[in-house]
Amino acid sequence: MSKKPKIRFKGFTDDWEQRKVSDVADRYDYLRIPVAANFRKIGDTPYYGANGIQDYVDGFTHDGEFILVAEDGANDLENYPVNYVNGRIWVNNHAHVLRGKESEADTRFLGYAISQADIESVLVGGGRAKLNADVLMNIDLLVPDKAEQQKIGAYLQELEHFITLHQRKLICVYLKNNYILGTA
Repeated sequence: MSKKPKIRFKGFTDDWEQRKVSDVADRYDYLRIPVAANFRKIGDTPYYGANGIQDYVDGFTHDGEFILVAEDGANDLENYPVNYVNGRIWVNNHAHVLRGKESEADTRFLGYAISQADIESVLVGGGRAKLNADVLMNIDLLVPDKAEQQKIGAYLQELEHFITLHQRKLICVYLKNNYILGTA
């Protein structure tokens, strides 16, 4: 089986390699600090849990570019919560925090690769599915060299921006049309 995608950016021809998450990413879970809602000091920093932003708080636990992967409490097991973040954030103990190793992985591409993995099949637990840290770090990913990862990551970022922009435009048109028609 070939490990070369059918569609490539110009200039890239090498096979992609199967690597474990631990080969290409470092984990920063040790910096996480959960804070109960009644003890949070309101601020401008996004407070992340398993499914994304839960609140805005004062202070931060992490500063930089990271991938947040739900540890437990995910709302959607088929489209498992994987978030790319950049800047100051506060992360509770319901999301794993990863960053691509400098020489091995582009963090944005890493998030995309993890989001495409079959995480649902490695979850444990009864009523509340959990993604153990060791299991996460042993997931296999297909990755190209870092230059191609960066190209793919930048392309996906542009695509996400384009989609978001057009979603906003559609919402504005919808709201404007409904307001003009007197139905809003």
